[in-house]
Amino acid sequence: MADLKLNNQIKNITYPFYLKGNDFKELSLKALPIKNWIDNHGKELAEFIYRHLNHCALNGYQDIHLKDIPSAISKIDFVFREPLELIKDFKDEVNRIRVNIINLEKVLQNNKIEIKNSLIQVQYLKQQQFIQTKKQEQENRVEYANNLTPDMGLDMDQIEDEQVRVMEDVAKIEQDLEKTTSKFRKEKILIKDIDILGVNDDFLQNSDKLELINLIKNYLIVDEQIVKNEIKKQWDSNKNINTIGVNGIKFKINKGEK
Repeated sequence: MADLKLNNQIKNITYPFYLKGNDFKELSLKALPIKNWIDNHGKELAEFIYRHLNHCALNGYQDIHLKDIPSAISKIDFVFREPLELIKDFKDEVNRIRVNIINLEKVLQNNKIEIKNSLIQVQYLKQQQFIQTKKQEQENRVEYANNLTPDMGLDMDQIEDEQVRVMEDVAKIEQDLEKTTSKFRKEKILIKDIDILGVNDDFLQNSDKLELINLIKNYLIVDEQIVKNEIKKQWDSNKNINTIGVNGIKFKINKGEK
């Protein structure tokens, strides 16, 4: 019954996929009139285009009388109107689906990063807990060895033997710790987004001319995406997080700060 209840809960969850199941089918149907028009009239339109291009190239339409040019221009509009209208209808639908796909991609990427970051954070905490547990186990064993005395009914040889055994246990724990921690994946919290907050005021007041020129030339007059890409590149290269950034630019890393 518990499984059934869980399944029912999962089925009732909604997710912003943005695209309807029949969107692509409708897109194909909207593309069909264009295909049919090309099949039926494409050759004729191609000949019309080549004829006019050649006509213009050969004599610049010198054989067309001035009074006939307006009607010739109107004919151009007439000949191209139908295929362009068909394409516009299709293009509007393509653009709508394109926007929805971009939104879907962003939502999926953000959710992927959110879930992965949560697991990476949990992994990091569990790693620290595991290491602390093993270290405490080592400390307990060493403390036990250091507290062995003849008052416990042990002679010096027995105490030394027990201390040697404890040190062997400690060494084995250290080996197990190194072996286990070496298997941990060195994951890094992923950057979900970067907010560019503007130019650092202290930098503007204290920078020299060359630094200002570099800031303006390489970043400010181009695109803030350049700054974001540079910060993400530094982050992914596993540099010290405290040294990440572009000189003079204030920024905030979302979902990326440990």
